[in-house]
Amino acid sequence: MTRTMTGTTGITDVADVLRQLGVDVRRIGEQEISACCPVHYKRTGKADGSPSWSMNANTGLWLCYSCGARGTLSSLVSELTGESDSIIAVHTFLVSNGLDRMNTPQIAEKRPVVDWKIFSAFPAPSDKWIKTRGIDRDSAKKYGIRFVESSQTWILPIVSPLGELSGWQEKEVNRVRNYPIGVKKSETLFGLDKADSPIGVLVESPLDVARLATVMTGVSGVASFGAHISKEQISLLVEHFDGLIVALDNDEAGINSAKRLKKLLPSFRHGVNWLHYAHTDAKDIGDMTHAQITTAITQASVFPWWINV
Repeated sequence: MTRTMTGTTGITDVADVLRQLGVDVRRIGEQEISACCPVHYKRTGKADGSPSWSMNANTGLWLCYSCGARGTLSSLVSELTGESDSIIAVHTFLVSNGLDRMNTPQIAEKRPVVDWKIFSAFPAPSDKWIKTRGIDRDSAKKYGIRFVESSQTWILPIVSPLGELSGWQEKEVNRVRNYPIGVKKSETLFGLDKADSPIGVLVESPLDVARLATVMTGVSGVASFGAHISKEQISLLVEHFDGLIVALDNDEAGINSAKRLKKLLPSFRHGVNWLHYAHTDAKDIGDMTHAQITTAITQASVFPWWINV
């Protein structure tokens, strides 16, 4: 029988959303929700008869210890509702089912209000423009990338670990702006809600996540929205991935951030590797050819690229 808790609105909100999705919730703890795996039958052909599935109630990250499936609350909503390509559909589902944290009295800090109708009005990029970034149509759609041709501005969604649309980043040639003012991009990672591999690749730019997805399978790119990596982002990396390839930019800011990250990163089950840059003069994945990206990932090493060995 499900145990209902009092004084924990955030946790019960998440549990309510899971029930709305048809998940058989068995136990609600202070930090963890246990249930029968909702994707077990799809993965194994057999229903999960015991609560072998667990979700972190604060981050929305989940794992089935039996079939090995893993993901985020957003990806679960996408899979169970069939809205895999629509960030707005996922966001709307979460808010309408009790995950609008801005109206929760227990939260002292007021979050900036995001107008998802404005974001949804931004057009998808044309084939002409995604080609300039080496991104294919499927990858642009997967990550919800939009583009305003009149100002040549890329619109990149900022999605919380729980799957809520928190805002977006507007990226022009020589300027980057975040909307709404005060949006906490340092508390999430671009692409985390779409990550489906145990090996993560950490890049700086959201566009490089889509570029990587265009070229390679078997790894999941996530972006920090800049050179600085916050402690919250480190925690998300550790909780979501078994192994990590650090692919920050090969410039002064990227190298300084990578050096700091090297000191702060804890151990991963499959270790931490560093992108291979020796075969190219490119600053980042976005500047590389398909072949160079494949080499950079497959030859990633335990030795950081800025150290001569």
